[in-house]
Amino acid sequence: MKLLKSSKLVKSSLMSLALVSGLAAGNVYAQEQKPQAPATPAMPQQAAPTLEVSDAQIDEFADAYVAVQGLSQEYRAKLQGAAEDPEQTQQLQQEAQGKMKSAITDSGLELVEYRQIAQAANQSEELRNRIAAAISEITGQGQETEAES
Repeated sequence: MKLLKSSKLVKSSLMSLALVSGLAAGNVYAQEQKPQAPATPAMPQQAAPTLEVSDAQIDEFADAYVAVQGLSQEYRAKLQGAAEDPEQTQQLQQEAQGKMKSAITDSGLELVEYRQIAQAANQSEELRNRIAAAISEITGQGQETEAES
């Protein structure tokens, strides 16, 4: 039962994380990219191809996810305290983005890989469940001790 609850939490967290990390890490990633030629006219969107994610990538993603979530909570509190100072807010946002980027790359993933896995997890319940299990293993949530069994 706890794993099911954890899976639901991870599903909703992954959806919000994809948005938040897409904004945070995406901004950092966008700053690193060189300007490109204008995009071609928009094509109708098709279903994203299935992404094959190895167990090692799941573990790396889970490590990065836990670290990014911790940083997100830490900086959310700091940003609330700096709400009246736009300069400090901007500095804190840049600091948070840098640390989130480092947390992702320190896990062994590139930012692009991290975002691709997060997006794929939003579309695949099986992948979400694999990620939820890895996160539960890291955080110790959803696991019962032998005394409880």
